Amino acid sequence: MRVRSQESEVRSQGKGGKGETEKRRKLLPDSPILRFPDSFFIFTAAYCLLFTGLLGCSGPQDKQPTARIGDPAPQFTLNLIGGGSVTLNDFRDKPLIVTFMASWCPCSNESAPVFKEAYSRYNPKGVEFLMIGIQDSETKFTKFVDKKQFPFPTGFDKGDKIARLYGVNAPPTTFFITREGKIGRAFYGKLVEIEKLSGWIGEIREKRSES
Repeated sequence: MRVRSQESEVRSQGKGGKGETEKRRKLLPDSPILRFPDSFFIFTAAYCLLFTGLLGCSGPQDKQPTARIGDPAPQFTLNLIGGGSVTLNDFRDKPLIVTFMASWCPCSNESAPVFKEAYSRYNPKGVEFLMIGIQDSETKFTKFVDKKQFPFPTGFDKGDKIARLYGVNAPPTTFFITREGKIGRAFYGKLVEIEKLSGWIGEIREKRSES
């Protein structure tokens, strides 16, 4: 890189009282300032948001739920979209799938069709499903539910209180709760393969209390 020199004069007093001029040379970069069009920054920001969204579903350790497998599922009361409410006790003696989602989350949107398919397969066999909206606005989540037409109960977790009980850090996070009300499995990330979801549902359908 080429450099250009710049001289600056500084006067200092010598021993004889005469002013002496010191010349100092400063080296400054002689490179042009790069300028980018606004479209470049818009594209870069959009790409970063997309990359972050995709990476956010890959299951990093810091986003895995902190609730422990085998522990009793925390009790809660959830206000349902459209009115009414449900509690965990309403699903007593039944295998239960609880999934935490958000309207803005790409992985929640991608997972939606698989949960609807799983419900149609396993609800007639006694498996219950419940969706809880988190880290979202209630209005946007309600529109998300209306658009996707979920056949199972859905509710909004105002203030993410239920999410904190379950140690949920980000959507989508899904819990598989046994008939005895214990956490059989917990998973953060998108579920787009019906075979995987079916296998985990099978685990809690057959799991019985050892006591």
